[in-house]
Amino acid sequence: MTEVKHLTLGSPNAPVKVESFINLACPYCKNYFKAADQSLKPLIDQGKVQHVIKHFDKTKNGLLKGTVANIHLDYQNTDETLEIIRKLYDTQKEWTVDFATIEEKMQKQFNLSPQKEADERSIAITEEAVSRGIKGIPTVFINDKKFEFNPLEDEQSTIETKLTQQINEANK
Repeated sequence: MTEVKHLTLGSPNAPVKVESFINLACPYCKNYFKAADQSLKPLIDQGKVQHVIKHFDKTKNGLLKGTVANIHLDYQNTDETLEIIRKLYDTQKEWTVDFATIEEKMQKQFNLSPQKEADERSIAITEEAVSRGIKGIPTVFINDKKFEFNPLEDEQSTIETKLTQQINEANK
């Protein structure tokens, strides 16, 4: 079995590791991702934070469209994949209408095809989620400690503030 590659931003030597279990079709993950993308970028650039994004391929019907999108992403090409994720979240309501729409978007707009590593990665993330007791998404850990926020109620700015506070605490 080969080593599973996650979408990883930042140095492996960063003192703070943020692990984000998300799904591209989840509207709550969208709010979290936008907050994390905004607030973590400068810390990643400064070498203070490593952000590991783990797409949790949930079996709930609405979230399966996120799985379809995810299997097309090339995790070896980090910058391009991150930009595609941003575009997918920005247009989430458009492509989550049906499976044909997301398939077409990934293949025609982004010129991507399913990645052979996607199945192994999905299985590994699901196994990890089960072993860590993760049931819902988004679920986030900062240095293995669960990040406390309310994905159903917290707005992007609130998530950014809470994330920054908890990272500062982890950095002490």
